[in-house]
Amino acid sequence: MTSFMRICRPLLSALAVALLLVAGGVEATGAPPRKAGQYNPEDQTVEMFAAIQSGEIAVRLIPKNSTLSHVLIENKTDQPLNVKLPDAFAGVPALAQVGGPTGTSSSSTSHSNSGQAAGGGMGGMGMGGMGMGMGGMMNVAPEKVGRFDVATVCLEHGKAEPRAAMHYEIKPLEAVTTKPGVRELCQMLGNRQINQRAAQAAAWYLNNGMSWQVLAAKQIHYPDGVNQPYFSPQEIQWGMQIASVALRTAKEQQINQPQQGETSTPSSNSRY
Repeated sequence: MTSFMRICRPLLSALAVALLLVAGGVEATGAPPRKAGQYNPEDQTVEMFAAIQSGEIAVRLIPKNSTLSHVLIENKTDQPLNVKLPDAFAGVPALAQVGGPTGTSSSSTSHSNSGQAAGGGMGGMGMGGMGMGMGGMMNVAPEKVGRFDVATVCLEHGKAEPRAAMHYEIKPLEAVTTKPGVRELCQMLGNRQINQRAAQAAAWYLNNGMSWQVLAAKQIHYPDGVNQPYFSPQEIQWGMQIASVALRTAKEQQINQPQQGETSTPSSNSRY
């Protein structure tokens, strides 16, 4: 036993020193090191669209397809910035000229060649596996680029599906549409409260006036002649529920008349 203790004593001493060093490091900083992109209260906070206008940041929206886009935020300053992400936004093809908040855009190209405007939200981008620590915030180091993915829906049925080869610009949602319920839908999608496929059905219903019968009958046509329903019956049912919640929330927000600068938040936490 004595021999065993003589062998273990140096190891125990080394372990004790290591624990003291770790404890001292945590005590000196007050908290564990922050992860990349995590909100830092000591840094300046800027709103994304305002910071784009001021030239403090540049933002690229690269659509992978109609369901997902890559977001790249470049900090053009020499100081770290907390970027307040929008709870709702629109992605617009660069060649398209937004013709006002009516739910449609005019374009210098033909209707069939113009990609659909896309919509989404970033309110939940600080949650989940990203490690940012605060919903709707992203910290970007000086002269660096922060990256994340965001779920989207198409807002203009009949136009081409967004893809990476198309150059998209990010805009406030109201630059593309002010149709009731669309903002609320994008917020719910950004907060990861709803299924993307069901959200797409609801988006075309709310923004393009497509009936549920038309959406349920929509088909995917394959080159070999096989046809398949675009939406499953369950996605249509979920979409109807999402649209109902979005419209109800929009009406409540209108009745409450929030002060300028406030944003609406969906009252439902249901997942469809």
